[in-house]
Amino acid sequence: MSAAPPATTQPTLKVMRLYKPRLNVEPTYGRDFELSNMLLLPDSFGNIYLGETFSSYISVINQFACELQQVGLTAKLQTPTTRSDLVDTRVSRGGSTPPPNPMPVLLSGGNLDMAVEYELNEVGVHTLRVGVSYLDPVTLEAKSLRKFYRFNVLNPLTITFKHLLIQDESYVEAKIQNITQGPLLVETVHFLASPPFQAVELATLHDPESSRQAYLAPEETMQRVFKVSSPQLDLSLGTLNLGRLEVAWKSCMGEAGRLQTQPVMRKVGSLKEASVVIATPTHPLRVGRPFVATFVVRNNGARAMNLQLQLRRELMTGIVCSSLAFQNVGVVAANGSKQLQVELLPLIAGLQHIQGVFIVELETQAEFPQDKTVPLLVETA
Repeated sequence: MSAAPPATTQPTLKVMRLYKPRLNVEPTYGRDFELSNMLLLPDSFGNIYLGETFSSYISVINQFACELQQVGLTAKLQTPTTRSDLVDTRVSRGGSTPPPNPMPVLLSGGNLDMAVEYELNEVGVHTLRVGVSYLDPVTLEAKSLRKFYRFNVLNPLTITFKHLLIQDESYVEAKIQNITQGPLLVETVHFLASPPFQAVELATLHDPESSRQAYLAPEETMQRVFKVSSPQLDLSLGTLNLGRLEVAWKSCMGEAGRLQTQPVMRKVGSLKEASVVIATPTHPLRVGRPFVATFVVRNNGARAMNLQLQLRRELMTGIVCSSLAFQNVGVVAANGSKQLQVELLPLIAGLQHIQGVFIVELETQAEFPQDKTVPLLVETA
């Protein structure tokens, strides 16, 4: 027979993070790190990094002499943007079948537990919300106990990109820095190209069999360069999504992590749907003497467009348009071009640019501003 319950009965809740102890790394003078014979056991949630799997053991214990009835245990993880229900994962980890939850009767000294996991894909403050429900042993009134455990998810890596465009091929350089407090073994670095692009790491072109794993000490950096190309490009898309970088690593105790970056985009203007090439006379240009330049308007897209060439005088300095400023080019076929003659007037001596050049698609009113031309030398009259 169960003993008489105390005046106030509330079960004990224990929450522990499951992770391997960290190594006590002795400072060395060599490139490779030495391991001492000491392991530092976890004394708190510790540092938790983006891309890792958060694992926790949760247990509710009946420390009283009486039984508790209808004891239930729940866990939720609240991230900066979402809230997810956590389920017992001990079977998938090779453990035993979990006990019934809720448990009809929790004996004195017994416990109801669960092991949960969650892959961390956001940085910032996370909250583990644990709830216990049970019946009061005296009044059989439904009671509950809730506790919240907050921890901060840190970024293990800083990844920066440099993007170089050469004709129709993009070269993406990724710089990866370890900003954790311990060493990391970077196992793979892949560029996951978005269709229709294809990506290849430049180093593997020369040595496909070479190992691409890398050891990164804290604050140490590494670089990878990828060529991203496509046999067929639809330039009418404007900004193009080249893909994402995926990095997988392991800590010094073998805990795995993986993350993907935000998409790497071609900047607006790095590839225009319509472009202009300006051919100027070879003879010297002089202040106050008009000259005729040939404007080659090209449709770089995959569809025909009805285009207009605009030279906006309010944006032109040094060399201005002295003829019709807005000229209809007409319908230009995909990957086709047309030529126009435009009279220009130099006003200021020195190195000058032809500015204020725009291509406008008349149907959609989409504007394609053109970059400055190469400098032109204007001499005094």
